[in-house]
Amino acid sequence: MQKRSIHPLVLPVLAAVLASPAAAAGDAVSGLNTAQENCARCHNVERGGPFKLRPPSFQSIAIYRGADDIWARIIAPSPHSGMPEVQWMLTPKQVEDLVAYIVSLDTPVSLPGP
Repeated sequence: MQKRSIHPLVLPVLAAVLASPAAAAGDAVSGLNTAQENCARCHNVERGGPFKLRPPSFQSIAIYRGADDIWARIIAPSPHSGMPEVQWMLTPKQVEDLVAYIVSLDTPVSLPGP
């Protein structure tokens, strides 16, 4: 019988997939730091920043998506989204923290008047 092994790069992804984002308590402050270092080049990551769709601001993501969906889109982005495969760049803890930060932005937005 042939022994099979798991490639070392698969382990962090597997660990992240098996972790439940709803049950995980990420650190929103660390998540903001992760966002500023890894996401701000494309997304607006600040609270109260411009509310945009392409790519969406983190506040718009928080308002329209739940924690599980946010987590899934970080771990396995659509190949057509243009988002890099961050599962190779972030640890499972960083993903938990990032989700916690994004979810913390779920606050009403004031739209500019006419």
